[in-house]
Amino acid sequence: MSSTIEKLLPRLEVFNFLEEVDYPVIQKYMFNYEYEKGAYVFKEGAHGGYMFFIVDGEVEVIKQFDTAKHTIATLKKGRSVGEMSLIDGAPRSATARAKTALKLIVLKREDFNKLNDEEPAIANKVLMGIASLLSSSLRETNNRFTEKLLSIC
Repeated sequence: MSSTIEKLLPRLEVFNFLEEVDYPVIQKYMFNYEYEKGAYVFKEGAHGGYMFFIVDGEVEVIKQFDTAKHTIATLKKGRSVGEMSLIDGAPRSATARAKTALKLIVLKREDFNKLNDEEPAIANKVLMGIASLLSSSLRETNNRFTEKLLSIC
């Protein structure tokens, strides 16, 4: 398996619940992928069937509001995108575009489901990591929303 994946897994927040012996197992369900600068990794509303981890480069997360597009985040090495889609397979809630040349590690939903069937204890640890990450993101969003609301009042 790729040494890139081996080196990055221990540094990814979503895998905080894994133990070192779990890494070789989950690596079998992941693969590397690259995008050129400006390429769309996925577009808002598109089928959501995978999440990815940034190995190198930057990703712009873009949200469509009415007729305008707004960059809501720029993510760098070590960050993940698409956690919700890995869980529910629902359409993408935002667009992800390569701000620079981009190297990714990808975990497809069907491969995660296969991991869940074959290694449920490891899949559960990944789910705990995703839940923790999503909880943290929701708390941050709630704080920003509250600050914005209070500044209007």
